[in-house]
Amino acid sequence: MKVFSENTNIGLRHLRAALTVTEEGSFSRAAQRLGVVPSALTETIRTLELECGTAIFDRKTRPVRTTEAGEAFLEGARDLLDRFELSLTNLRQVGGLKRGRVAIGAAPSAVLSPLSDAIMTFRADHPGIDIIVHDDVAERLAGMVVNRTLDFALAGPGFESAELDGRKISEDPFGLVCHRDHHLARSKRPIVLADINPEDVIALDGQAGIARMLADCPELPPRLTMGRIQTFSTIAQLTLISRNAGVALLPQQAAKVIQSDDIVFRAIADFRLIRSLFLLTRNRSSLPPAAERFVSYLF
Repeated sequence: MKVFSENTNIGLRHLRAALTVTEEGSFSRAAQRLGVVPSALTETIRTLELECGTAIFDRKTRPVRTTEAGEAFLEGARDLLDRFELSLTNLRQVGGLKRGRVAIGAAPSAVLSPLSDAIMTFRADHPGIDIIVHDDVAERLAGMVVNRTLDFALAGPGFESAELDGRKISEDPFGLVCHRDHHLARSKRPIVLADINPEDVIALDGQAGIARMLADCPELPPRLTMGRIQTFSTIAQLTLISRNAGVALLPQQAAKVIQSDDIVFRAIADFRLIRSLFLLTRNRSSLPPAAERFVSYLF
């Protein structure tokens, strides 16, 4: 590591050598402590003094003492080495997963599975790592990965960026989500689309990824993509369903988000739509050590 200009030959070993001589008060003892021969240490100090243009040590005294100019120089050198050692220690702790953080983006339905299990296992193995979870829609999560606010994200389709790599990690079928007391929850026969009353549908705002998937599905009657009640999140949908205020078409994992025994997921016999979950990372960019290790807990 060079510590002056681009043209200098002075580096950390010169500073360590000078500070060791100061601490030992002797070139021979300093050489022994550094594991070098005395002549090599003498040459290192001579090079440093030539670069500085002044003597750092008064060699006529016993023990060896620093000159006035040398004292001022070594005070700054000691501070530089201390900060370097601290930076190196911090870097080693980050690389060794002793400290650091992982910033994760997730669709709300991905927080329960697979994210929550991965977080608990990871935290048990790496308690010094902080974890930040940001839940949002796919487009915003994708943008936050691109601008490095997030290390990676777990999101459904809806991201469009040449700067992102999307790795499919799971598939989730859509079905009908309703209250356990709803007549379709109690029905013994398979449910079909014609059984769903459009007046009962609680719809998602059209900007949500799930809403766009439903709107783009040719086999789904348009009347089932709209509703007398509209929400901006699956949390709001599920909360209303838990009070038997209506029904919704949602992926199976999304139906589990609020973990209520009052909420039932039913497959629909004549409707097949799959929501894929992707691991979003930046193209041509390595993950930080903690984030890279966390990703391994997802599989």
